[in-house]
Amino acid sequence: MDNRIKLYIFDVGILGALAHIPPKSIYLENDFFSTYKGAFCENYVAQEFIYSGSGQLYSWMSNTAEVEFTREIDGQVYPIEVKAGQSGKLKSLNVFAAKYPVPYRTRISARNLEFNEQSKIHNYPLYLSYRFPLTPTSGAGEW
Repeated sequence: MDNRIKLYIFDVGILGALAHIPPKSIYLENDFFSTYKGAFCENYVAQEFIYSGSGQLYSWMSNTAEVEFTREIDGQVYPIEVKAGQSGKLKSLNVFAAKYPVPYRTRISARNLEFNEQSKIHNYPLYLSYRFPLTPTSGAGEW
């Protein structure tokens, strides 16, 4: 088994500076930034996980499938895929879930917060990646 290392910068602002991306290109969403959008989102989620105290970061790869992060919580492994936009196929999450038993699959993206227990998919918006995993509290369906 090959060991692979993924490197992340501790701050997306520094990542942008190193990539020579003008800050205005991020909010203008021009073609220049679209090349780096996925890397920025993945780096941002890595930052949030580290600052939330989650410990070491792990990913998973098999042939052409890549799950950006796996988190072990209370003996369960949770695969997490990061998408830069609202859409995006979940091929790698599905490959992982077919190979290993998981409580649910997680996508972190520009989508709204949604927990679909029937399909075992949890969608987190990027800004809530720090709070992964959210769990329901008792009562009126609050999170």
